[in-house]
Amino acid sequence: MQEAPASLELPDGAIVLASGVGFTEGPVKIDDTSIAVTSINRGHVYQVPLDGSGPTLLCETGGGPNGLALGPSGELWITQNGGTAMPSRSKLPAAPSLQRWANGTLSVELSGTVSAPSDCVIGPDGRLWFTDTAEHAIGEVKPGRLHAYDPKTGDLETQFDGLMFPNGLAFDSTRGKLYVAETATDSVRRYDVTEKGCTPDGWAVTLERGRPDGMAVDSAGWLWIAGSSGDNVVAVDDQGEICHEILFGNRVLVTSVCFAGAALDQMIVTIAKGGTVVSIPAIHTGLPLPVTAL
Repeated sequence: MQEAPASLELPDGAIVLASGVGFTEGPVKIDDTSIAVTSINRGHVYQVPLDGSGPTLLCETGGGPNGLALGPSGELWITQNGGTAMPSRSKLPAAPSLQRWANGTLSVELSGTVSAPSDCVIGPDGRLWFTDTAEHAIGEVKPGRLHAYDPKTGDLETQFDGLMFPNGLAFDSTRGKLYVAETATDSVRRYDVTEKGCTPDGWAVTLERGRPDGMAVDSAGWLWIAGSSGDNVVAVDDQGEICHEILFGNRVLVTSVCFAGAALDQMIVTIAKGGTVVSIPAIHTGLPLPVTAL
């Protein structure tokens, strides 16, 4: 049976902020009027204005920049998979690492001890929490890990091992729980985060359509999950009940979400097909980021 051709269908109220930026991922608000996104297959990070005026190249990272997090001083943290996810057009060499973009300079902050960093977020402890996949595959995959990196000391602490293609992650509104996507099992699990470490709390949800990728939490406590191969974004509440679903067409690969704008009232969705970045009016405003220490 022949598959239907890939086609992007915008939901009501959606506008295209950027297109043609490659396999895009990792959206993050960087100020009240713009966001940043990665291009995994180009080795680029782009700045995308919310007024639709079009993207500009922020920096070339080389390799495969995957996730982004905005640090407390306005710096951008970049999870660099080193080109392990897909071939990169960039000629700049880049090993799997954590990169930092600040004041016009790109630096490598951690390398040699990670496999293929994926998504990242600043935690309530001020550390950079990130998923580290062993390989970008869905079948018989090697288990990956969840890490926390302290920018002040350079210490890397493995929080959890044995995750099957760990991917998107997001802290909840209490800052004491962390959602982590396991793409290879179609599921998202939740963890209690304390000074003693990170442990599963028993909460889990399995997507009926697609595989979970990037995620974000809104002010009502809904977890918004990019469904990647499901061409969708799904919202679940803290009880694991599906509250809402937004569809984007067929075979377009929805990779991640974030909230943007001065009031965090725009939901940004990155879509691999056409290298597309879309803005949709948010049902609830987003949870402010970066998370600051309590």
